[in-house]
Amino acid sequence: MSNDVGKAPGSATAGRASLAFAAFLLTGCLYTTHHFNSGRLLEPGKTAVTFGLGREKLYSEGCPDGYYRSHDAYQVTRCYPGSRFSESDTATVAPVIESQTIPKFSLSYRLGVRGPWGPFTGVEMGWLIEAPTNPGTVEFDLKLGLPMAKRFKAQHSLSAGWGVGMWADNSYFAEYAASRNLGAHALYGSYRFTYLATQPGDLDSSFNTWKFTSHRRTIHQAALGLYVKMPDWVIIPDYFTPQVNFTFPVVSPFVTIASDRLEPVLVNFNLGFGWNF
Repeated sequence: MSNDVGKAPGSATAGRASLAFAAFLLTGCLYTTHHFNSGRLLEPGKTAVTFGLGREKLYSEGCPDGYYRSHDAYQVTRCYPGSRFSESDTATVAPVIESQTIPKFSLSYRLGVRGPWGPFTGVEMGWLIEAPTNPGTVEFDLKLGLPMAKRFKAQHSLSAGWGVGMWADNSYFAEYAASRNLGAHALYGSYRFTYLATQPGDLDSSFNTWKFTSHRRTIHQAALGLYVKMPDWVIIPDYFTPQVNFTFPVVSPFVTIASDRLEPVLVNFNLGFGWNF
């Protein structure tokens, strides 16, 4: 007897559609900003789960007062004088950039893989999901601890990883992070270089030609944060980490706007908190 007896018609198709939709939600691959990387490494077998909170800046193009908005076949905004369309309209003015901020969230998981290994002081790996970005980003990385004299009371590391991109390509990044111990706490900073994946807005013309052309960008990010170790109580998180992240050049999520029309540096204030297991 077939195993499909009793199933609603189209359930298999609906299931595949749901999976495809879920995959689409995590294939935008805009850069992330919740980089709570202190340069420290977990001991082998230890894990850390971190939740991140912040704000995401969304951009759009509008028209000045007295102009109406229209779009061409590639959704490029054009501003015409008057309040409605007329065949005689030929003159246009440049659209103005508008922005708003909305809440942003992240979840990351880290695992200590092994202790000292060759010239490295340890190995750690993990993943991060952050949204909304474009519309969501998932990335994976491997972190290697670097040697440091104990008298400096500091730790540092190198990381490399990738983010799942749209159909054209993926994002790849490398990151250096270092921290200065402040007792059980630490002050940390990091720098990340990202070879950013082609953004969905850059694929508009590709859908017409059925050829997904690559349009990559290089992104620089610097972060400064504080790792605060909390008492070993069951209810509260094991640690908090406020952080500020600087990104340049800025890439607009969801809509395509040239970076030179946006602010030169995007500043994000984030808060992470989590538990060790």
